[in-house]
Amino acid sequence: MPDPAVAIEVTGYERGTITPFGSTHAWPVVADTTVAGRTVSMGGGGHGVSLTLSGDDVIGVLDASMADISD
Repeated sequence: MPDPAVAIEVTGYERGTITPFGSTHAWPVVADTTVAGRTVSMGGGGHGVSLTLSGDDVIGVLDASMADISD
Protein backbone atom coordinates (compact mmCIF):
# COMPACT_ATOMS: atom_id res chain seq x y z
CA MET A 1 0.00 0.00 0.00
CA PRO A 2 1.16 3.56 -0.59
CA ASP A 3 2.29 5.84 2.21
CA PRO A 4 -0.86 7.45 3.75
CA ALA A 5 0.12 11.00 2.78
CA VAL A 6 1.03 9.94 -0.76
CA ALA A 7 -2.29 8.08 -1.17
CA ILE A 8 -4.32 11.19 -0.37
CA GLU A 9 -2.07 13.45 -2.42
CA VAL A 10 -2.27 11.43 -5.64
CA THR A 11 -5.80 9.99 -5.44
CA GLY A 12 -7.79 12.18 -3.07
CA TYR A 13 -8.63 9.09 -0.99
CA GLU A 14 -7.29 7.69 2.27
CA ARG A 15 -5.23 4.54 2.03
CA GLY A 16 -7.59 1.57 2.11
CA THR A 17 -10.44 3.50 0.47
CA ILE A 18 -8.94 4.17 -2.97
CA THR A 19 -11.36 3.67 -5.85
CA PRO A 20 -11.01 4.58 -9.53
CA PHE A 21 -14.28 6.55 -9.38
CA GLY A 22 -13.78 10.24 -8.63
CA SER A 23 -10.02 10.09 -8.22
CA THR A 24 -8.11 13.34 -8.59
CA HIS A 25 -6.31 11.77 -11.57
CA ALA A 26 -7.55 9.31 -14.22
CA TRP A 27 -5.44 6.27 -13.36
CA PRO A 28 -5.20 3.22 -15.64
CA VAL A 29 -7.50 0.44 -14.45
CA VAL A 30 -6.78 -3.26 -14.92
CA ALA A 31 -9.69 -5.65 -14.31
CA ASP A 32 -9.39 -9.38 -13.94
CA THR A 33 -10.84 -11.35 -16.85
CA THR A 34 -13.46 -12.83 -14.48
CA VAL A 35 -15.09 -9.40 -13.96
CA ALA A 36 -16.83 -9.38 -17.36
CA GLY A 37 -20.42 -10.59 -17.25
CA ARG A 38 -20.61 -10.58 -13.44
CA THR A 39 -21.78 -8.35 -10.63
CA VAL A 40 -18.83 -7.01 -8.65
CA SER A 41 -18.35 -5.19 -5.37
CA MET A 42 -15.59 -2.65 -4.89
CA GLY A 43 -14.52 0.12 -2.59
CA GLY A 44 -16.62 3.26 -2.67
CA GLY A 45 -14.12 5.87 -1.52
CA GLY A 46 -14.71 5.73 2.24
CA HIS A 47 -14.18 3.33 5.09
CA GLY A 48 -17.12 0.92 5.16
CA VAL A 49 -18.48 2.18 1.81
CA SER A 50 -18.80 -0.22 -1.10
CA LEU A 51 -20.37 -0.27 -4.54
CA THR A 52 -22.07 -3.23 -6.20
CA LEU A 53 -22.05 -2.81 -9.96
CA SER A 54 -22.17 -4.61 -13.27
CA GLY A 55 -18.64 -5.69 -14.13
CA ASP A 56 -19.32 -4.84 -17.75
CA ASP A 57 -20.31 -1.28 -16.77
CA VAL A 58 -17.19 -0.88 -14.63
CA ILE A 59 -14.99 -2.07 -17.50
CA GLY A 60 -16.71 0.26 -19.98
CA VAL A 61 -16.90 3.40 -17.84
CA LEU A 62 -13.30 3.10 -16.68
CA ASP A 63 -11.98 1.87 -20.05
CA ALA A 64 -10.31 -0.92 -18.08
CA SER A 65 -7.69 -3.19 -19.57
CA MET A 66 -8.41 -6.87 -19.05
CA ALA A 67 -5.83 -9.36 -17.74
CA ASP A 68 -5.64 -12.61 -15.81
CA ILE A 69 -4.49 -11.10 -12.50
CA SER A 70 -6.02 -13.41 -9.89
CA ASP A 71 -5.66 -17.00 -8.75
